[in-house]
Amino acid sequence: MRRPIFFVPGAGDPGHPEGSGHLAHYLTRELGDDYEVIAPAMPAPDDPGYRPWRDAVDRHLTSIEDAPILIGHSFGGSVLLKYLAEGTYAKPIPGLFLVSVPYWGPEFPDFALPDDFAQRLPLMPIFLYHSRDDPHVPFAHLARFGDRLPQATLRAIPGQNHSFTDGLPELITDIRSLE
Repeated sequence: MRRPIFFVPGAGDPGHPEGSGHLAHYLTRELGDDYEVIAPAMPAPDDPGYRPWRDAVDRHLTSIEDAPILIGHSFGGSVLLKYLAEGTYAKPIPGLFLVSVPYWGPEFPDFALPDDFAQRLPLMPIFLYHSRDDPHVPFAHLARFGDRLPQATLRAIPGQNHSFTDGLPELITDIRSLE
């Protein structure tokens, strides 16, 4: 049986040269037949809102029979994290992997996490990946997550990647470590 991976893309066109679709395809290629990468289209990707994306995440996640590994890229990762902190998803989660995720502050109330989000999350391994010179989300966001999620594994990646269109070997290694 193939292990499901639920991938929530970042905002924008996933097929764009810098879009999240490349990372989803990389996961499919590198993980092979033992995994099924489920990467649904999200509503209004060029003008994303938390509630429509949260509802789409909930709809897709609840339709997956087995406990999926969760991966979120950029905006999609922030939606996934906030959704999990709301506590409505009840299935076990083998692992949560967040790539280039922004840490929204109170100036973005629709996207900001509650102050106690770390205590609200289900018990699961959490991995965060962030490029040191990410051109879209400052590297300091990784440290903010690290302060709030001391149980998480943080991966500082050299370079200027945001979408990791050429791949992210550390992510593959960490996913396989769950086996």
